[in-house]
Amino acid sequence: MALAANVCPYSPPLRIRQMEADLASLSRFWDEGPWGWSLEARRRYIGMGLKVADLPDDGWLNRVRQLSSRAFSCRYLVRLLREFEGEQLVGHHSCFRTEYAKTAHRGLVFKSPWSSSGRGVIFAPGGLTERIEARLRSFLHTQGGYAEDKLYEDKLVDFALEFRVRGEGEVDFLGLSVFHTGRNGAYEGNVVAPQEALRRMIGADEALLQRLIGYHRLHLGRLGYTGPVGVDMMLLRDGRVHPVVEINFRRSMGMLAIKLNELGLTGDADLTPAVRQGFQAVVRDGVLAIKYVSLQGAKASPEGAVL
Repeated sequence: MALAANVCPYSPPLRIRQMEADLASLSRFWDEGPWGWSLEARRRYIGMGLKVADLPDDGWLNRVRQLSSRAFSCRYLVRLLREFEGEQLVGHHSCFRTEYAKTAHRGLVFKSPWSSSGRGVIFAPGGLTERIEARLRSFLHTQGGYAEDKLYEDKLVDFALEFRVRGEGEVDFLGLSVFHTGRNGAYEGNVVAPQEALRRMIGADEALLQRLIGYHRLHLGRLGYTGPVGVDMMLLRDGRVHPVVEINFRRSMGMLAIKLNELGLTGDADLTPAVRQGFQAVVRDGVLAIKYVSLQGAKASPEGAVL
């Protein structure tokens, strides 16, 4: 949301500010830095007393913003598919539009350039409607475009490859993550389990996965970015893989799930303090999730997934 607004200072909605406060103690699970960089993140660090010279400059932050746009992930996907021609991959329908394109095709999904956890995502299984057209024109007006892809209703598993770019082209593969989404695309939770268990859960061709990991390690190291990166993917029922649903140049719940497994926190656990009304990070039945506790009781809430 801060990247989309691209203003400083930026104040998110009240509900998101509450989420930030309720989940602040999650930061103990990573080494340094914010969940993700933006002009607003830098402003907050300056307010904490850090020196401007020790923080990312405007050029680097603008680069992160450009990389975080789905316009970049669409271009990245096109190049990958050319190199992996003939492999069991999908994603050839993916494109980024800077002008509205009327289409009679059914079974499409549209996404705003900057959003996460199902926000800014429009499913159009039956084709375009006046309401969808209005939202797409809004994306064009406010964010300069929108991404378009086929709606893969035969999706079997959502998963991601998690990396850390250390500079000078050095990229570490942190591991696989498996996550759940609702029917509207909203994030619902990450599986906390050993890597071998996640590999079996995904069930994708191992040789193909290794080639994709190698491709990302090579190309993510050439972008002038350092920090965490997650590449979201999906496996279809016929075994084909969508290799780049989107790329997150920030930390992710998948990375947190990997860390929790390393720490042995695979059973039920409260990761942040319980609240009378608000957000709490928990592990329940091997799934990391953000729940919202109302005065009437606890309920799962995709509202907490905008991390």
